[in-house]
Amino acid sequence: MITSNELADRLSRLAEKFTVTGASAALWHDGTLVRAETGTVNAATGAPVLPDTLFAAGSVTKTLTASLAMTLVDEGRLDLDTPVVRYLPGFTAANPARSATITVRMLLNHSSGLPGNYLPNLAPGDDVLERLLRELAALDVTGVPGRRFSYSNMGMSTLGRLAEVLTGERFDVALSKRVLEPLGMNASSDAEELLLRSTAVGHVVDPASGAVSRVPRLRVWPEYGPAGSRLWVDVESLIRFGRMHLDGRTPGGHRLLSKAALEQMRTPQYADFWGCLRGCANFGLGWGIFREGDDPVLTHSGANLGMHSTLYVIPRQNVVLAVLTNSTTGAMLHSTLCAELLEKCFDVPGPAAIDPPKGSAEVEIERFTGLYRAPDGEVSVEALGGQLHARLTPDPGLAEWDRLMGSAAGGGQAMPLACVDSARSRFVMDAGAPGGLLAVQFYEPGPDGRPTLVRLGTLYERRP
Repeated sequence: MITSNELADRLSRLAEKFTVTGASAALWHDGTLVRAETGTVNAATGAPVLPDTLFAAGSVTKTLTASLAMTLVDEGRLDLDTPVVRYLPGFTAANPARSATITVRMLLNHSSGLPGNYLPNLAPGDDVLERLLRELAALDVTGVPGRRFSYSNMGMSTLGRLAEVLTGERFDVALSKRVLEPLGMNASSDAEELLLRSTAVGHVVDPASGAVSRVPRLRVWPEYGPAGSRLWVDVESLIRFGRMHLDGRTPGGHRLLSKAALEQMRTPQYADFWGCLRGCANFGLGWGIFREGDDPVLTHSGANLGMHSTLYVIPRQNVVLAVLTNSTTGAMLHSTLCAELLEKCFDVPGPAAIDPPKGSAEVEIERFTGLYRAPDGEVSVEALGGQLHARLTPDPGLAEWDRLMGSAAGGGQAMPLACVDSARSRFVMDAGAPGGLLAVQFYEPGPDGRPTLVRLGTLYERRP
């Protein structure tokens, strides 16, 4: 087991190496907690990162929302395989026949086909989740619900609205009463509360010069991802939450989740998960599964403007690891530190990387070309110079996210695809992304033999 001094040394060295403004990390194993902080919460003020500094949890929030939902499953008030429309009679999408078949389980395992990142600039208010779901009526469900993984913030928002209807309380109130307070977590999504605490702000690091600048605002939009990405939390609170997923109990011994609920959340949901989510071998209910088998590893990561978060839980070994950073380069610190600690201390190597093709596999190029769309944007698959290329054009809201993060916005460049498995229509694309190649896979041929879906980060559906 690493010591606090050793963790502090590694954290500070990696923060310097990757130009990370501030970071907080903690590791719990068999009753022993080690924790470390480094840097500043705000480059403009120089205020130090403290043990109780709040960082953006980003999408790690989804694991808490999923846990909230599972408390209702434990109470018999929510059934995993019941259609959502039974609980929310007004629940519908632009293709209502598809949305009518979406179940609670599909929200939890991200197979609903609901939009991944829909970014309306909604006014704050107690009814924001209700208003957000009204927007869904004009949006498409991508693919057949329940069939394919497609990461969805709208799905988590739907789960949050379900919690509101069943508890009769606002989502943030229900989350606090059922999860945050029983675990004694220092966490909030209220901007006024964040002002009163030590709160980290995001920073953008220029990849060419290394220059650091604060992001222009704390969050992109106040009401983006209310149940999927809005929470702010300190590192020890994440450890407390992770520990609850070892045995279902609070620090005081109260049972928060049943053993059956924990097991369901850890159970892999997909027979084929290749290329679906970076850093995961499969997905359960609310949890990414970093490693399958008799000694599983659960994980979830998240991001907000200039911030990154990571949480790992190893139930069989009684291990919880959490890392929080406030720079766009934080992902490199996370991947390096977590890989070192998981493999050296607990013999947990990472999932196998996606390898480049060893040769040029023959494919019928024209079969794959076309325009594929989703509420997140569109992918144009083109034949250029005798090779398949993909051009990703994000929705304007996502392009604005990229701009605020210091990345290029707008339409993308056509990038070549290299086939790695012609039988399963698997390709890779080198877009210069951190962590290696991007997976691209085509699915579900239509009557003409041409695929109707492509996955490039999320699912996109062929349009006439």
